[in-house]
Amino acid sequence: MTQSPEVGELVAAIAAVTGAVGYVQKTGRNTHHRYTYASDEDLARAIGPELAAHGLAIMPHRIDTTRDNDRMTMIVTWRIAHSSGQWMTIATAGEGCDKQDKAAYKCLTGCRKYALRLVFCIATGDDAEVDTPSAPAAPSKPKQSPRAVLIDAAKAAAAGDAQKFTGWVAAINAQPDRLLPTLAQRIGKVDDVGAALDKLKVTK
Repeated sequence: MTQSPEVGELVAAIAAVTGAVGYVQKTGRNTHHRYTYASDEDLARAIGPELAAHGLAIMPHRIDTTRDNDRMTMIVTWRIAHSSGQWMTIATAGEGCDKQDKAAYKCLTGCRKYALRLVFCIATGDDAEVDTPSAPAAPSKPKQSPRAVLIDAAKAAAAGDAQKFTGWVAAINAQPDRLLPTLAQRIGKVDDVGAALDKLKVTK
């Protein structure tokens, strides 16, 4: 792995994306073996907006391939870049088998899928080492973002008081993105949510 001299802002942005995305719902379906899985599209759809929100981009930097008849293996080196100018590279491997012209695309799809999963520590319930693919039951509803958790808590605590609710929402929206996951975890553990929200300060 290579990286820029400083990576602090980059790492903070990656951590923020991990906290915002959480669990990715699985829509991929293997009809032959009868199991579901998180597809490359599932991951890209969940992670893409958060990458944009936190000034991140991930792109192929180098591609190394080998081929044995219909089977291709590929190692893709990805560059993860931040709007600050900081960057780092990681490599992921993929394998594809196709008698026509799809082996390379299958490799690229697998490489990107696991790059997104590994960099952003995304839970999907998939495990490549399990003999019979299976997954824990997915959450009954999509995971809320930390900001949504805080706003829901503010709404409940305000109990119809529009002025309080508006003030708390303004304070929540003023918090740096990197603090929101921690604040969302803490808000569910306090006895007086209103008092906790009153302590939020506008931070630049």
